[in-house]
Amino acid sequence: MDESTLPTPLYFFHNYRPLRALLLDDQVWFVLDDLRRLIGHPSNERLSKRLEDDQLCTQWLRLDDVGSLERVLVSESGAYALVFHFAHADLGGLRRWISTRVVPEVRGQGGGDGPRQLCLSWGRCGVRVLDWQGQLWVDMAELPRLVRGSAEARVGWREWARRLR
Repeated sequence: MDESTLPTPLYFFHNYRPLRALLLDDQVWFVLDDLRRLIGHPSNERLSKRLEDDQLCTQWLRLDDVGSLERVLVSESGAYALVFHFAHADLGGLRRWISTRVVPEVRGQGGGDGPRQLCLSWGRCGVRVLDWQGQLWVDMAELPRLVRGSAEARVGWREWARRLR
């Protein structure tokens, strides 16, 4: 098996725990073992029994730390099903994190010529930007958070945005 042709998952961290995700045939898939740890469930087998056949697959992955390994993957719909089924206090936050941070970034890394959504760290918060044709585009609604605390903030963000035009 040629390891260079194997898909490599992207790593995300929620509460210091990893979640590996990748794009296969334009669908986002998650490593079941990582998802199990995030929702606090003890058994991969019991989780996989709760899912439909089309929500699971087995795939060889290229992992930086150990080479290639075969892993059970869960589709995006399967991940949401597990999060809803095993709902406890923080799982609403986990669902939002998956749907607003992880899935857009995995889809954006899928290649192609279209725009990609990214989340950049800016101070103590994340700023959502669009990477298109080598340029980063910021939503006007994000401007107040960007200029808060900077020298331009004293002028006011509306004035600062007017100067950009």
